[in-house]
Amino acid sequence: MKKGILAIICTCLLIPTASFADNLMRDYIAAPPNTLLSLLYYDHITVDDIDFTEDLFLLREVYYFNAGSHLANAQIIIPFGHASLDDAGGLDDSSSGIGDIILLGTFWFVNDAKAKTYFAFSPYFFLPTGDYDENQAVNMGNNRWAFREEFNFTKGWEVSPDHNLYFELTTGVDFFTDNDEAGGNSNLSQDPIFNLESHISYDLTKSLALSLDYYGHWGGSTEVDDIDQHNSADTQSLGSTLAFNFAPGWQVLLQYRQDVKTADDGPEAEVIQARLFYATDFGNLFH
Repeated sequence: MKKGILAIICTCLLIPTASFADNLMRDYIAAPPNTLLSLLYYDHITVDDIDFTEDLFLLREVYYFNAGSHLANAQIIIPFGHASLDDAGGLDDSSSGIGDIILLGTFWFVNDAKAKTYFAFSPYFFLPTGDYDENQAVNMGNNRWAFREEFNFTKGWEVSPDHNLYFELTTGVDFFTDNDEAGGNSNLSQDPIFNLESHISYDLTKSLALSLDYYGHWGGSTEVDDIDQHNSADTQSLGSTLAFNFAPGWQVLLQYRQDVKTADDGPEAEVIQARLFYATDFGNLFH
């Protein structure tokens, strides 16, 4: 294989983590308390350099509530899908099943809808619940705990009636415990990954918004049985997103995203994502 089986295993471990946890345009604009969001995502991820393909679905539930004088939410994300890798170096080259379940919440220090200003913190917990087999070249689960600590600042301006412009900046860091069953009972450890993302979005109409998106990930070098793999990430991606509110409480979103820079000219990922979104007042579900 082009970069060796261990390097590719580590690369594939990074791909689903980023897909599960990175945000989309206006994710941090707070909904009113007692709002329940139900979301279904579909990601098609390809890495042509290593013939990697993943079809990933995510079910996500978000509930907003007051925590004292501040707004907060609680979330759960359940990923599932199929991934495959050609030329897997003797290991099984595909995997299907459930990924690591993610629990998270968001706490808004600033939630000023009138001024269109938001500042929030989100802790993520990636539970080692996904399907994992040490004899697989790719896995839906990672067989380890992972954590993300993330801060977001969002600011909007009304350019004209029904035409708002938003700027978003999110920064965070991912931490990992060891995977002691990596590729034949090897021990895989990973350094933290530092993340930066930004979105600039504009309302083309009252129901249609467009954004330009940037994602950056740095660090995350791995060691296998204390041997440094020299595979620290330096990945930067650009994309564009279109969101359409087609009925009260309903939205469909499409995003295209492409890696434009990787460490040492490594494999570049291309992601096509779709999301269906429904928002409702939780209390109305029982009337």
